[in-house]
Amino acid sequence: MSQDSEREEFKRTSPRVKTAGEVRFIKDHGDDSNAWAWGQHPPSERVMDRSHSFNKKCSKNIAKVLKSTLMSLGHAMTAYSVFAKIKSRDISPDGNLGGRGYIMEIKAVRRQYMNVVEALSAISDTLYDEITADHWADAQGRLVQEVLEEVEEIKDDPEIWAEHQEDMNSLVHRVEQKKEEKKLKSKEKEAPDAERDFTSRRSKKASYNLSASRVAQRYMETNK
Repeated sequence: MSQDSEREEFKRTSPRVKTAGEVRFIKDHGDDSNAWAWGQHPPSERVMDRSHSFNKKCSKNIAKVLKSTLMSLGHAMTAYSVFAKIKSRDISPDGNLGGRGYIMEIKAVRRQYMNVVEALSAISDTLYDEITADHWADAQGRLVQEVLEEVEEIKDDPEIWAEHQEDMNSLVHRVEQKKEEKKLKSKEKEAPDAERDFTSRRSKKASYNLSASRVAQRYMETNK
């Protein structure tokens, strides 16, 4: 056996040992159109100019965008979690959903939810690292700090936050509905009785009741 073949045989049979600091290039499928959320190739580092002047007013807007993104992530995670548990045969005979021009395969809907969650997660992580960076430290006023406190609360578990938010909205809606029902009932009680319209013709039933009462009254008078 030649030395080259022996070397190849040794590589094939020997266990792989990872070396500290080793850089491994692993091919991903980020360019797959079905996984568009992984299709980006971001830079590995930033080139920061220390003399650059940041607009401090933008820190509040970045914090608001981060909060909205995390809220969207929470609701998207809830939708994805619920939809992924639904069996295709229970909601569709052909594996598709929609109609009138908007038709998607159920597996495609699941895949798109996966992409949406991944994209929102990556964006929220990027915005969080940006707003908490040192170059925005001087611009974090009271309002920004309040928004960031809400961000930290949502960031702990966006899905749980979204579910709690939906439960609270449902509760508020029920409370408001009961209030409206009470208002309508109170208005009905306070409404005055309708005045009799003497200009309109009396119904036959009313005339019959009136004549019957007169006959009864005459009968009582004759038997006194």
